[in-house]
Amino acid sequence: MLTTLRRRLLPFLLVSPLLAFLAPAAIAQDASQLDHAYQSELQAENAALRARIQKMPPAMQELNSQVSAALRAGNGPEAQRIAEQMAQKYPDNADVKLFLAKLQSQQGNFAAAVELIDQSIKLNPGNKWAYINKAGAQAERSDLPNALATTQELTKRFPDWSIGYNLQASLLDSMNREAEALQTYQKAVRAQPASALILTNLGNLQRRLGHITDARLSYEAALRVEPGYPLTEAELASMPK
Repeated sequence: MLTTLRRRLLPFLLVSPLLAFLAPAAIAQDASQLDHAYQSELQAENAALRARIQKMPPAMQELNSQVSAALRAGNGPEAQRIAEQMAQKYPDNADVKLFLAKLQSQQGNFAAAVELIDQSIKLNPGNKWAYINKAGAQAERSDLPNALATTQELTKRFPDWSIGYNLQASLLDSMNREAEALQTYQKAVRAQPASALILTNLGNLQRRLGHITDARLSYEAALRVEPGYPLTEAELASMPK
């Protein structure tokens, strides 16, 4: 089940603005999975993050530069050591907590990552991507009920954000709750931003449920949102004529 889950959640696992001190180009490991909606949302979060970094005290900005240098050199342990030093000196900074959580996730320490993300959310409950990453870490532990609960908290706090509903629907689908997943994808489609990826996910579920006409309509809608989106084109091309 986890292999299927990872495939469905791949955009969420790949995309993480929790790498707070990396250059934006390093945030997504495989941007080919992402549509314009996801890229725009990430760019907005990265811009907000850069603005927050610019407001940090000079000493913290210097440590941040050292973290960035360690990461560019491929020295993860040194980056983590410096980030932990930052967390000790500035315990109320939510972004540092999120960065440390991402490092823990990369090492497979998902329980530690969830704990750090909880601390970050307590400091800054308005960071939508923190909930996304918390649910992703919980899903990596095969803790799907709590991952789902995290997405429910996210969609309750941000009821107009399509990406939150998309993750929630993906989890419901992986828990074999297809009817609820279908309803949640439809909520995602009605929310913002409009996303070819979300419409493709909806079409994929409709297709598996045997709703072939509806699936084709979802794929066609996805291509109207983003003409040429490769994931949608591949699904549409594989449908029976």
